[in-house]
Amino acid sequence: MKKIGIFCGADISFPLSLIDYINSKEEDVTAELVKIGAYRIDDKLNYDIIFDRVSQSVPMYQSILKSLFAKGKIVINNPFTRCLEDYFFQLSLAKDLGLNIPETAIIPTKQHPIGTTSETFQNLIYPLDWSELFDYIGFPMFVRMNLLSSENLTYKVYNPMEFFSAYDNSGSRQLVVQKAYDFSNYYRAFIIGKKNIKIFTYDITKPLVSRYSKDNSTLSPSHRKEIESVATKLSELYNLDFNTIDFAVFDGKIYILNFYNTAPKIDTIIFDTDEYQWFVFTTGDFLLSVLDNPQDYLRTSRWHTVFRI
Repeated sequence: MKKIGIFCGADISFPLSLIDYINSKEEDVTAELVKIGAYRIDDKLNYDIIFDRVSQSVPMYQSILKSLFAKGKIVINNPFTRCLEDYFFQLSLAKDLGLNIPETAIIPTKQHPIGTTSETFQNLIYPLDWSELFDYIGFPMFVRMNLLSSENLTYKVYNPMEFFSAYDNSGSRQLVVQKAYDFSNYYRAFIIGKKNIKIFTYDITKPLVSRYSKDNSTLSPSHRKEIESVATKLSELYNLDFNTIDFAVFDGKIYILNFYNTAPKIDTIIFDTDEYQWFVFTTGDFLLSVLDNPQDYLRTSRWHTVFRI
């Protein structure tokens, strides 16, 4: 009996629907939630595939999944892509690929991170030339955390006084600043198995239950083609099998705003029945296809070659 194990957090409805779908479709496959306690370094989880929906919030799970992955276990998404949670690094990669991104800069923390003092920062210019930074980014600008976080610390500031007020409240959090374009439209693309793509018009200013819309009438055929092409390219390049990418349009050009979000909330309260079933069926079918051809999947994974698996 082949087994699929699922790590999940508070967003439980999608994983449970996925388990029901897989168990109803294949008699020789069992899907279930993973249960672990104190985990010994030579322990092995008895699963052929592990689908991860929560390790970004639980360091213990990250350590376990990286260890399992290095030993040859198939983990989706692979745990070593967590380096892409670094927003500045993520956008740097996108720019190097020739994609459009807003002007972005990373800035020193307001307070010393834990375990550091002023002597730690021998390489840091002080005082910083804030005027030069403001000239590069321009106002208005976003001040936001550099890592994915439940804190969601993001400010839109319109002048230096508002910037320094936000900066003074940031403590030791690592921030980036980014030009706030007046984007005409936002879109979020869900990508499953690197090739199954569903695009929604997305409005982050609305409550979560109202952010997604199937009405893509503002999305031109050329922009749709570009979004699908970029989504496929990024997914293949960084081995992302379950992910969302945020796009926006300004002056007729597609911009990348975020291309790493491996555990977006998926719920029947947010999506209608057809949309929700697409997530469940497409994810389930993808996991089953990997289960049928695990060696083919491993051969396409750049990360596995690091460990000579």
